[in-house]
Order: sequence, then structure tokens, then C-alpha cells
Amino acid sequence: MRFNFLTMKFQSAILILIFPFSGLFNSQIAITEVYYDTPYNEKLTMTLSGEAARKHHRGEFIELYNYSDKDINLANWYIKDVVGTYWLPADKYIKSGQFIVIAYSTLPGNTTVFSEHFTPTVGKESQILYQDMIILRNKAETINLGYGFDGRVMLDKSTVSWNNPNPSSNFYKDIWEHPNEFYNVNSLQLSSTDNYIDAAPNPLEANYKPAIQNYEDLVKNDLQQVYSFLDWSENVKFLVENLCAISIEKVEQIPTGTYTNVGKCFNYDTVGNETSAYNCNPSTSTSSGSGYTPDELENISNSIIVYPNPTTASNQYNVTISWSGPALNKIYNLEIYSGAGTTVYNYSPSLGVNTTSFNLQSQLPGIFVANFILNTGQVVSKNILKW
Repeated sequence: MRFNFLTMKFQSAILILIFPFSGLFNSQIAITEVYYDTPYNEKLTMTLSGEAARKHHRGEFIELYNYSDKDINLANWYIKDVVGTYWLPADKYIKSGQFIVIAYSTLPGNTTVFSEHFTPTVGKESQILYQDMIILRNKAETINLGYGFDGRVMLDKSTVSWNNPNPSSNFYKDIWEHPNEFYNVNSLQLSSTDNYIDAAPNPLEANYKPAIQNYEDLVKNDLQQVYSFLDWSENVKFLVENLCAISIEKVEQIPTGTYTNVGKCFNYDTVGNETSAYNCNPSTSTSSGSGYTPDELENISNSIIVYPNPTTASNQYNVTISWSGPALNKIYNLEIYSGAGTTVYNYSPSLGVNTTSFNLQSQLPGIFVANFILNTGQVVSKNILKW
């Protein structure tokens, strides 16, 4: 039951709540507070224009909390109700353990200063977002926080609903002159039991915060569901740049004398030790100097096939890599690294060879990086997933 007391003349009202708080422990961001029942007169649609009536939703807000151990970019995150969707700004981040507030405003001409209603938020403007897509209705509403993959697959991650058929009037005349009255109307706030309870509004703070959790653990299930939409470039960049912190200087010497037209090629392990040597054709096994153009590198990459990918128990974690066309005779060495930077497979194909196979049975599930070192010294990378 929910009772609001603004003045003695205000009547109490029973609020029937539905708590389908879905996905908290499979998300990274949670809805921690919703303030929907402002002291404005929100029953103006019959007497004033729609725009004028919308102004009386000022002060409404939805509070979000990042309970992962990673700062999260808000690109592709959305808030939606039964009639509209607000896509959060792509250039905005929510830091680990930090709140943001999504406040209603009649954009663009009459932006409300949120701190006028809730003065403890003064000086925290960077954590306040304004929008005019979502209006929180007092009688009944469902609010979903979610993430969209490629603009098509939308996963709702946090949900708040309420059903209040006969809301009481919280109207306070000239409320802008009495901002403290906003605190006399309760909001819905997340509790330790994962339900929402009535409490005095507390934007950018919380009586209860979900415990900080590991980001990778939180997103694992979602990434498996939408694997085909993922862009692994950020992960690959991190892995490749952290494989080895040292650089080995290349020293070249040209001996005198007469020699046959045969080159000498060498294989090295990951720390730079020579492991083998063999005669090779300099035209296909040494650097050409200028290197391949971006278009040529793309054609080489497209000619390399990794299958099955992801590799699973159904195929006993076997992986086959083959190459043809633009990539044929251009791959000098193939190196497979685990997510920890450990070499799990190393192969130097001879001329004319265009396939190799290996097994990841003994490796932990995760992302593996295949580096194809070309005869120019350039590198083409592929990702291999083991579930």
C-alpha cells in the first residue's frame, strides 16, 4: 500500500504493483529508482494543448546504476514505455558504481533544470540526461531498460511496472515555488529483495545498491545469444597489444661472395628464439618492402576460412584453417594465442600448402586469436571462439 501526504486534504490511495524485475543478474545496468507521480496537475490533457499538459510531467525521472566493474558506453542502450523508446546518447558513459538520472523535459525549448526540483543534485549535471520521449503515466505503466544489437535484436534487461487504477491527486499549487514538496511524494526504489518499494525520492543516491559484479560474467549469456551481431575489434585490440611488451630489433647483414639464388627462412618461438631453418624462395618468403595495400589485405583476410567457429564439444573442439586465392603462398607463419596471451599452436606452411588443423580440447573456453604473419611482415588476424 502506498500513502502520499501533501496536505491534510489529500486522500490516500492504494497502489497495486507488479514486480517483474527481469534480468538484473544478466545485465550490467539496473533501474534503481522511478519517480513518476509528481506534485504537478497531470490531468490537463482535456483542457489544455498536449504540449502544455506535458510540462506537468517535469520532475519525473528514471535512475540507472552501473553495478559492473567496467565503465559502460550507453550507445545502443534504450528506455521504453508502452508507447515510446528513448535511445541513450552514444557519447555518454556511466562509470562503474555510478548513477545517472534520465529526467523528463519539454525539449528543446523549455529544458527543465532538474536540480530545481531536487537540490542535492546541484553540481552533478554531468549525470543527468534530459529526454521528451517517455512520459510516466500515474495509472499504469511498464518501463524497460534494454540493449539493442544492430538496431534489430532488443534485449530488455531491467523492468519496472505499476498499476494504479485510481491515483489520488498530488497537485500542489505553484509547486515551482515549493520544491521541497517533491520529497513528499514517494518514488519506487529497488530493494535488496530485487523488488521495488515506496520511499522518499533520492536521485543519484540509493538506500540499496546491487553488489559490483564482474562484467564478463554478466554479459556472457547475452553474447552467446547474439554472437552473429558482435564486433570483437575491441577485444582483439586488447589481446594483440598485450601479448608481448618487448620488441626485438631486426638486424640484417649482407655477406660477400657468390651464392646460389636460394633464400634462407627461419622459424622463431614467441620469445624470439630460433627453432628451425629451411631453404625458401625469397620472392615468396621475405618482405617485399612496400607491403600489401589495405584492399589486398582485406582480400587476403576474406580468403582465410576458420571452421567450425565457434568450436564446441559436438566437433570435439577441432579447428581447421584453410586459405586460397589471394592468400595462397603469402602466409609465412600462423600463430594461435589464448585470451591469456599463451601460444597454443604455431605453424609455418610450405609453398603450396593451404590448410592446417589443430585441437583446443585442453584449452579453457573463450576467445583465441589467430595471427597470420604474411611474407611482407604484415599481420592479418582472425578470432576463434570455443564454447
